[in-house]
Amino acid sequence: MSEEGFRLLDQGRIQDFNNWRMKNLIVKLDFTGKDLSGKNISSAYLNGVVADRANFSRANLAGANLVQASLNDANFESADLTGALLMYSEMKKARLQGANLARTNLMWANLQNADLTGSVMSQTIFVEANLQNAKVIGADKAGTYLKYAKLDDTDWFEQIAEKH
Repeated sequence: MSEEGFRLLDQGRIQDFNNWRMKNLIVKLDFTGKDLSGKNISSAYLNGVVADRANFSRANLAGANLVQASLNDANFESADLTGALLMYSEMKKARLQGANLARTNLMWANLQNADLTGSVMSQTIFVEANLQNAKVIGADKAGTYLKYAKLDDTDWFEQIAEKH
């Protein structure tokens, strides 16, 4: 049944997908390894989706609900995640190079070993997020909220010091 939901997203029928999703809340969305690269899936209700190793590169996910999603090793290179909700998401080894994460909520997200190289994180919320071993080289971190975030083995603060 999750194939029907994927088909709607793949066709860019976001409102139809969201209506289908609201009628099928108990359906576990499994998009493992699926390709949604370059698609406009902004504002989609993808909460709880399992999309490990999925390809979202260059996709528009602005305002999407990915709360409690499993996105391990997923590709978000150059994707637009502006204002997306990713609280409690599992994103180990996710590739977010060049992604727009402005105003994205990643509270309690697990981003261990994720690659955020060159991403935009303006006003991004990382409260209690796990960013251990994450790569943040060249990322725009202006106005990022980091309260209680785990930053072990990242170079988060070294880059800030270099600019001054």
